[in-house]
Amino acid sequence: MSDYLMQHKGYYYYFRRVPKHLAEFDSRRHIKISLKTKDKATARKRAMIQNETIEKFWRDIASNPISSEQSDELYQNAVQTARVHGFSYRDILDLSENASAGELVDRLLAVQSVQEKTPENKLGVQEALIGTVSDVQLKLSEAWDIYRARCADRLLDKTDHQIRKWENPRKLALKNFSEVIGDKGIIEVTRKDVLSYQEWWLHRITHEDRKPATANKNFNYVRDILETVFISQDITPAIEPDVLFAKIKFKEGLDSRKSYEAEHVQTVFLNSNALDALNDEARALIYLMADTGARVSEVTGLLPEDINLEADIPFIFIRNNARGTLKTVQSERQIPLVGASLYGAQMFPKGLERYATADSASSLINKYLRYHDLNPVKGQSLYSLRHTFKDRLRDIQAPEEVIDNLMGHKSRGPKYGRGHILETKLEWLNKIAYQAPK
Repeated sequence: MSDYLMQHKGYYYYFRRVPKHLAEFDSRRHIKISLKTKDKATARKRAMIQNETIEKFWRDIASNPISSEQSDELYQNAVQTARVHGFSYRDILDLSENASAGELVDRLLAVQSVQEKTPENKLGVQEALIGTVSDVQLKLSEAWDIYRARCADRLLDKTDHQIRKWENPRKLALKNFSEVIGDKGIIEVTRKDVLSYQEWWLHRITHEDRKPATANKNFNYVRDILETVFISQDITPAIEPDVLFAKIKFKEGLDSRKSYEAEHVQTVFLNSNALDALNDEARALIYLMADTGARVSEVTGLLPEDINLEADIPFIFIRNNARGTLKTVQSERQIPLVGASLYGAQMFPKGLERYATADSASSLINKYLRYHDLNPVKGQSLYSLRHTFKDRLRDIQAPEEVIDNLMGHKSRGPKYGRGHILETKLEWLNKIAYQAPK
């Protein structure tokens, strides 16, 4: 057995290359298993057990080759059998390395109990509880279909466009991850693979002007995909996703989307002819955002019944509707219409119809602002109106709870009662209202 022992930092490992004549049955290049001991005599005993298990596995697959479909069925049956007897399925190598003595005793006692009561079922139960059924080698390229099916609840009531916006970045993150580390089995993903992915993103950040925040989102996407698939398939990974992706996020700088000065909005956007070449709906969208701080998607998503101009206090009701769902639960809110926003709502009292999505409106307006040099500071865009709205409320020392309510943010303090009424919000908005366009 000395040929199959290696030592690293004092600890012994079982290490054996997969023989060439077995390469068609076992795709691993070599097998390395920690024996969790520094004592050579103990290591030799544990290595003998590992070697016996591995050679039995090789004999079985060489004499009885099975298809991937048959392997999948055997594995799923073993998972269900283990559940029936109160255990999760764990591969024998995982059990030998990580299971406590108590768990091993419980599993063996369960096998013995079945043998005494129903000897004909012993073999299947033994394989399920001792973990000798070959695990399904689910590839990264196969993970998306499983993940997407398990996330159906997250996309309830979303429009087709919102679903695509949710799917596409996650698909791309998994595709990039697979291209960087190879189309490995998901249980074979290592910390080194994740660090390689981090290194790949670091190069893009430093050489391709990509943002750290984008990379961090991609790390979260891949971690979530792996975790969801592991849970849905009842797979116990060697390293949990939270551990795999621990402490790899990049430091994010300040928000690159700068706010406008309030005076710039009033004099350039509202009191000049700078926006005259824009279509009426695009200008109305700018006016509505200026004095409500609403997101672009929230303005384009307004239906006729969400715009209340005949009420004692005119307001818009931002909520889930047939045009789509909101970004967060806190996003649902009523905002009084004052100044520029009241003017914009009166232009289109039944809502905007020209733009199918918020993306098309943002793209057009941002292109217009850049082309006509209407952004004094680099990083400013249509969305900057939302930042400006928040800055103006802070400048008049509006309570943070009022600001959070108007912005659709989660309040930092405990939530009590029904929130701020329109009269209270109107009082603060009247203090910052722009002069409506003439």
